[in-house]
Amino acid sequence: MFNKILVAIDYSPGSKQVFDQALSLAKADQGNLILLHVLSIEEDDPAITPYLRQRKDHCIHVDSRIMRRANEVYDQEWFAWKQQGIRILRHFTEQAIAGGISTEFSQITGHPGSTICEFAHSCHANVIVIGRSGHSGLKEMFLGSVSNYVIHYAPCSILLVHTPVLKSTSPQSIEKQIYA
Repeated sequence: MFNKILVAIDYSPGSKQVFDQALSLAKADQGNLILLHVLSIEEDDPAITPYLRQRKDHCIHVDSRIMRRANEVYDQEWFAWKQQGIRILRHFTEQAIAGGISTEFSQITGHPGSTICEFAHSCHANVIVIGRSGHSGLKEMFLGSVSNYVIHYAPCSILLVHTPVLKSTSPQSIEKQIYA
């Protein structure tokens, strides 16, 4: 039934649950997994905010040396952020392959909701497995919900995995939970 399963992976603590659900679905339907991580400033971003970089042309009173150093630090943080995403995707890919499931992965920069939907369309996914952490309040009001966007605009079926909201969401704590 579902032979191309797109799995939306992020840096949330619930990513392992999302992956586990997708893996179970792939085993039951003898499907293939396509893991996707969307690099986004909407995620828990690196220490140096991309806001600085986006607004650098408007900071006419900032010393150019300070801005240059801020950009260097940002570039280093962004590179580390990308590498962490690849490590997590590789970890899940190796786990799925060890379980006999054909798996590939991609990491793309963009707005998570629309990028997931566009990628699902381009890879002809039959289903998208995505987590929903249940955030509420200001964060959801201002940023919106990625899962809500995907539910409304996806070109295929959706499996929504409800995951708990955990307090510790540093990249290091997430990696520990994923590799546990």
